[in-house]
Amino acid sequence: MLSVALVGFRSFGDDTELNGTAHEIVAALELARDKTLASENASQYGVHFENDAYTLFSGTAYDPNAGDNERHALSAKLELYDIALGGGSDVVFGRVSGTTTNAGSVGLRLADKPSAVKTISILLSGATGLAASVTSTDARITDTRHVHFDLGWSIQNAVTLSLVFSDPPNPSVREDVAMANYFNADQSKFDWSGAVSVNGSSQILRVQTHALDEFDTLLSIRRDRRYNSKAVSILIDGKQIVSYAPDGTATVGGFGGTMEVQ
Repeated sequence: MLSVALVGFRSFGDDTELNGTAHEIVAALELARDKTLASENASQYGVHFENDAYTLFSGTAYDPNAGDNERHALSAKLELYDIALGGGSDVVFGRVSGTTTNAGSVGLRLADKPSAVKTISILLSGATGLAASVTSTDARITDTRHVHFDLGWSIQNAVTLSLVFSDPPNPSVREDVAMANYFNADQSKFDWSGAVSVNGSSQILRVQTHALDEFDTLLSIRRDRRYNSKAVSILIDGKQIVSYAPDGTATVGGFGGTMEVQ
């Protein structure tokens, strides 16, 4: 029993370290962008990625010999992999706009448990987000309390969020949400949550963005099975993002992009 408890404790500790490091990487990217927008030392800033470290640097290109580099070595338990930043290993932010031409993603995982993964997403706008997940091997996911969708298209200027509930033999219930009311001023964030009565049963959901620009959307949907028992399809301007069965099994729609459980 003691050995089982120790294994469980180590596993919890490893997951905590993975999650904490992923957030630290996002913070480093945000700091590089903030420094660039502030024109600190009249310079641009970026982050360079290697398998065992990430480095905050100044300038338009990474110089491994620069004296002001801030290198952060990873724990031996962790590794960066699948560095997909347009063919390079750097994210550099542009002055004035804070945008980047190095949009893409970087994976972080436990070295001895490759299925434990965090994915850091970087959009062209310079916005960064964390999609901590195990990606489904097909289009269906069964543990779906909180799911991320990297849509591959932007919901900026979208008009209607539709929730279509199926509850046979009762009639279907459709809830259309005017999205304009739930964007912030520059449409870089969207956040809606609400309860919908479906034939006398309240269904509670939240749909929000974790990253949004004119090119792409990292969409988050929360559908806790404690508060949801009806099948539902979620659409944006008629484009199907995902369908949930009553038991919570999710099937990505034609416009849902990449679906990842949190």
